[in-house]
Amino acid sequence: MPGREERRRTRRREALTARARLWRWTSLPRLRNCGRVTTSTVGGPVLRVSTDGEGNRRAGVAGLQSCGSPWACPVCARKIAAQRSDELRDVLAAVAEAGGSVHMLTLTMRHHRGQTLGELWRALSKAWRAVTSGRAVERERERFGVLGMVRVIEATHGEHGWHLHVHALVAFDGPVSRELAEVLGSDMFGRWERALLRAGLAAPLEDRGGLDVRPVDLGAGSIDAVAEYLSKITIEITGGTLKEGRRGNRPPFALLADALADGNADDCERWLEWEQASRGRRQVAWSQGFREWAGMRREQTDEEIAAEDQGGTDTIAVEPEDWPELRPQLAEWLDVAERDGVEAASAWLTVRRIGWARVDRPPRR
Repeated sequence: MPGREERRRTRRREALTARARLWRWTSLPRLRNCGRVTTSTVGGPVLRVSTDGEGNRRAGVAGLQSCGSPWACPVCARKIAAQRSDELRDVLAAVAEAGGSVHMLTLTMRHHRGQTLGELWRALSKAWRAVTSGRAVERERERFGVLGMVRVIEATHGEHGWHLHVHALVAFDGPVSRELAEVLGSDMFGRWERALLRAGLAAPLEDRGGLDVRPVDLGAGSIDAVAEYLSKITIEITGGTLKEGRRGNRPPFALLADALADGNADDCERWLEWEQASRGRRQVAWSQGFREWAGMRREQTDEEIAAEDQGGTDTIAVEPEDWPELRPQLAEWLDVAERDGVEAASAWLTVRRIGWARVDRPPRR
């Protein structure tokens, strides 16, 4: 069975391959340039190498444009999800340290095959605003001791079309029983349902899947599990979903996997619909003041996270005119750099007649 590092490289390879194939037909201009167009001051991309806390080498490429899409870019989504997962861990740990408690609420909505994703998403947005605004919210904060909420949207496509629902972590300033959390959830569901009805949709009956309330264990291992779960559900990019799509109820990146595997026109159209409907929407939303309460830094945008310098040492600059030749083999080159080091990565380029230079040395062929 492959080790953790090899599994990580496999996921990276799949993400890079999927993004490269998307360059040819995505509807998003920024995604067409993501990881393809250079921004480096030396003209070509630069191999950057660092070491993680366990002594493993990490290789990446600096000097390339990024699109910052947490919904549609297989590469940027991985980076954004990793940081959002860390942020969720931080806030859950802060609640635990303060002696609070957390419950996860899931709110769903009815849908049918004829409804577009854009229509459903607009209705969901209106319903969530009804859940989180107004005098009732202030009364609930006082009555239940609500510290704040974090909201994540999950999407799948299946036999009956697109399905959207909301997962919300609700943090309380002290221990709260499941029964009491369900009282709060029922109040929130009432506002959710009324808003959907005004938008021409309907929520399932509360006791038939419309509302789910579950306590969150704030032990260290559980915090990690919940943070990773919420950061992954909207992208489903880990665990091989880019390699093996699923027929039936499929999250967006599984749908993309099927579209790339067989070029099915319906799957391709659904993916383009997903790109446009999700464009510019927030993947993770925080209630006002919650991050500040937890002592967290200013929230970065998805674009800022994707473009952020992850640190490390610049080692090799690829000649600009040879970058197009390296692009299809990028994952393999990064694997060599991580497994065998910078000298092996240099030799790999030389054998393939790809021009390169040490960042502080003259060019070499």
